[in-house]
This record gives sequence, structure tokens and C-alpha cells, in this order.
Amino acid sequence: MSANPAVVAELSIAVQFTVVTTLLVYFLLLRGMVRLEEVRVWSAAWFADAVALAAVLSSSVFGAAVLPLRLSLVLYLAGKTAFAVLMVMGARNHLRPGVAPPARPIPLALLVTVWSLGVAAIAPRLAIAQFAQSAMLCVVFAAGGWIVLRTPRSPVSRWLGISFLLLSVASLTYAVALAPALSARTATPSPMRFTSFADAWLELILALSCLAAVADRSEEQLRYANRELLESQERLSLMVDTDPLTGLANRRAMRPFMDRATASGAALIFIDINDFKAVNDRFGHSVGDAVLQRLARLLTETFRPQDAVMRYGGDEFLVIAPSFELARVQPRVERIRELMAEPTDEAPGIRLAAGVTELQPGGDPAAALVRADHLMYHDKQRRG
Repeated sequence: MSANPAVVAELSIAVQFTVVTTLLVYFLLLRGMVRLEEVRVWSAAWFADAVALAAVLSSSVFGAAVLPLRLSLVLYLAGKTAFAVLMVMGARNHLRPGVAPPARPIPLALLVTVWSLGVAAIAPRLAIAQFAQSAMLCVVFAAGGWIVLRTPRSPVSRWLGISFLLLSVASLTYAVALAPALSARTATPSPMRFTSFADAWLELILALSCLAAVADRSEEQLRYANRELLESQERLSLMVDTDPLTGLANRRAMRPFMDRATASGAALIFIDINDFKAVNDRFGHSVGDAVLQRLARLLTETFRPQDAVMRYGGDEFLVIAPSFELARVQPRVERIRELMAEPTDEAPGIRLAAGVTELQPGGDPAAALVRADHLMYHDKQRRG
């Protein structure tokens, strides 16, 4: 006993409606969790598709008593048109977030209304309306596939373009099958009653492609957020470990430099400005700042790029020079003394006290710092 074709046709529509309704619910839930423009647009697209299928299913099951055939046709045309256009618009938002214009309800509603009412009014028979709708869907989905595949956001988004092309080919197939029925003497081909089975599969593939694109973009946003976080941490660390006045590393940044110097051995140079308080009291803090900046600049210029020059605190500076012989340090320190003793337009000449010691490879850095500090103190006392 063969199945009733009308029952099978209604079943195919019911299956497609169930699939689309399930996808609509999922995308609405996703919209609440993922704040992406394409998710919002695609949710509206699945709603429009559900409206179109609900109209067809209601008309098929209950007949004109519940929903007049012409109104059912208008809702179907409007829903399917909005579905296709919104899907492509959502794809554009996915490809160019923040650049592609957002979906505008009024122009879209006007386009859908004009198309659906126009086709429903002009087409004398259902087959002609189906042909026009299939041709329109073929063009819209083909355009969407071309847009996505021409400039894919990522390899994952190519699946979205392929899904559009599959729907375009299916719509073209329907239009070709319906072409003979445009004649008043030819009936609608029987296989066209069961296209909802194929459409359900194609729309499920489209939905999976949309979800893959959303997941890919969400992962991209997460990577971007992580990168921004790391850069922010680096900037914060730089701010914390850098003296804002001189631009040198401060005492907090000493540990890694000292660890490297301990492995290779280094010369440690402590430098202090004599009577720096008197400079501030006599000339003002702006002149005192200029003195500190000048000394920092001379230290950086005098020692090697691999040497760590830091403002240890207040008017004290520390230089950590890995693998640097003490015999080569003293001439540099004396040269800095001479230059700082000469007054400039910005600051008076000042005297420096210095303590130089050697940190042996594998030695105790804390003890070496104490020695350099003591030597600097004795130098300060000796020079008055």
C-alpha cells in the first residue's frame, strides 16, 4: 500500500518546520550569550524562515478555513525572502565586523513587502509564484556565496559560502523544475511537493556553518582579548619597574639584571649626588629634577647597552656591568664626575660620590651591593 502523496508532502513540511524551529530556539539562546551582530541578524533570519514554513504548514493542514491561500502565499514569500536577505547580511557582518552596515529593519521590511505582495498579486497560479521565489533565492544565495568565498574571514568561514552556494543550486534546481509549469497546460511536478526534506538538510548544514563561523570569531576575540591583557600587563610592569622622571629602571627591576650578572660576574657601581638636598632648597625641585635627568643620560651614554643603569632611589644610581673589568670602570666614573661638575643653563655643577666593586661569578650579590654602598659612603666622606 503506497503512501498518500499529500500526507508525505505535509510530513516533509512538518519536518522542515521542526528543524527550523529548533534552530531558531538555539540561535535565540546563543544571541543571549554571544554579543555578535551576525548572531542577532541570523536569529531574525531563522524567525522569518519559521514564519514562512508555519504559513505553508497551516495552509496545507488546515486549508483556507484557518489561513487564506493568498495570505499564506504572502507570508511564505515574505518569510523566505527575509530569511535569504538576512542570512547574507549576517554573513557580511561576520566578514567585516564594525564595517559592514547593520541590518536596517525599515528598508528590509519595505523590500520584503514589495516583493511578496507584488509576486502574490501578479502570479495567477502557485507554480508561477514558486518559480519567481526560487529564482530570487537562487540569486540572493549565489551573491552571498560569492561575497563570502571572495573575501573569507578565515578558512572556517568558507563553509558558510559553500552552504550559500548549495542553497543557490537547490533553488536553481527548483526553478528549472518549475519552468514547464509556467504554462497553464502543465501541472506542478510531483517531486516539488517533497522538496522540504532536502531544504531541511540544506538549512541544517547552513546553521552548522553559521555556528562554526561564530565559534571561530569568538575564539578570535578571545585571542585578541588575551593579547590585549598580556600587553596591558607588560605596560603595567613597565610602569611599575620604570622611574618616570629619568626613564631608567628602578630598584624593583633589579632582580633579573642581578641574576644574570651573578652568573657571569660583573662590576657594580653605586653613584650618589653630594648635597642634593641643597640643590633642591636653593634652586627648586625643577632644577633638581634636571640634575637627575642629566646624570641618568650621562650614565646611559657612558656605559654599554648591555649594562643595566637604574635609579636605585632618591639621588642614588646603580650600574650593573656584566663581565666588565674594574680597571675600565674608573675612567668612565671620573669622566662623569667631570661633566656633572660643570654647570649648564639648566642646572648647576654638582659633585658625585661613587663606590665600585666586583661581583665574582656565582658570588653573593647582596654582599657586593653592601660593599659598593660602603665604598660610596667613604668616597662621600672623603670628598666632603
